[in-house]
Amino acid sequence: PVDPGAHFYKSLQLDEHGNVINKRNAWSTRAVVYAHLIPPGAADTVHYRLQVPRDAGDHITFTAKLNYRKFTWWNTQWSFAGVRDPSDPHPDVTKNYDDGKWVFTGSTAGDSESVKGIPDVPIVVIAEDTKTVPVAPPAATAPEFTESIALNGQDWERWNDYGIGLLLQGDLKGAERAFLMVTKVRPDYADGWVNVARARIQEGNTEAAKPMLATALKLNPNLASAHYFTGLALKTDGDYGAAYQQFALAAGPYPNDRVNRNQMGRMLFLERRYKDAVAEYDRTLSIDPEDLEAHYNLMLCYRGLGNDASASREEKLYLRFKANESAQAIAGGYKLTHPDDNNEAQPIHEHVSAALGTEPSHEYARNRRPMPMRESKTARNATAQSPSTVQNSALEAGGRLK
Repeated sequence: PVDPGAHFYKSLQLDEHGNVINKRNAWSTRAVVYAHLIPPGAADTVHYRLQVPRDAGDHITFTAKLNYRKFTWWNTQWSFAGVRDPSDPHPDVTKNYDDGKWVFTGSTAGDSESVKGIPDVPIVVIAEDTKTVPVAPPAATAPEFTESIALNGQDWERWNDYGIGLLLQGDLKGAERAFLMVTKVRPDYADGWVNVARARIQEGNTEAAKPMLATALKLNPNLASAHYFTGLALKTDGDYGAAYQQFALAAGPYPNDRVNRNQMGRMLFLERRYKDAVAEYDRTLSIDPEDLEAHYNLMLCYRGLGNDASASREEKLYLRFKANESAQAIAGGYKLTHPDDNNEAQPIHEHVSAALGTEPSHEYARNRRPMPMRESKTARNATAQSPSTVQNSALEAGGRLK
């Protein structure tokens, strides 16, 4: 089992009664507690808070590892030896939930594998690093802390990845600071200036973002991401025509970027060019037929054109693909009884060091009593919620150098 306080890259899903989806029963998924992943071109930042022992001396060594295991401990035990708990002969199980109890006492004698028993799935170390840092003297004699950063020309990508991780968590000020470091270490890297602007635009400070984008376009006039975020800044100003032109420039090298296509359609809609907007959103749907934003805006466009039949159709499709927000209430009870998973679900969170000598609890090994819920039509019809749309398009990837 893995220490429940570790950082996980996986999707933690629940059935209708708040039980973890861990028995190859994905059809019962009704809510997602969290979904952690690192898409191509992006990065992630994990925060740890360590209690330094008083007898640590004047130096302390940190080792960080990213481990991979194909299956969780619980799933492996269940797959090879999982049987229904004899004390619960009539478990409450439907296609929507499984409230039954499981024990790992089943026989593996008839299994076909050469090594008998429940195997230990190998753990692969994907990345590992070790750093030794000095330990400050006790607070009574320690000098006042002053930040001193020695900029290294080889560290620009590390600062950039750090900023991307903070940006995706919503730490906009931290991300802006990291990206500004990139511009200092490597001022010729256009994407560094774009990323500063990206953080400022998301914060709402579009005026401060414009000089950053101008610098980026001076370095690389054909940089699609610079045109895209310039379009967002102009959109905030209400200059929809100029914004459309910037989005169109971004669409040149990336014609199938649906995020950018939706922005182009939105600019046309705001200028009341409904027919042109419909054509743009149809282009988006040719890329992703389930794009939620496209269906919603097509509904508005058809209403503007007076085409009630088409507007009604798009409304139905929008409601079909829209996330069932009420289903997330299922996760509330689970989070109350699983503080580590609740911590993981927060966009910005810390992992606090555990006391030495403590044993990690088995990952979801004990079935808890399902939280009381009143089954409703909404709950029965709730569909699995996907995580927030991964920004993995060429324009939203975070501007890493290829």
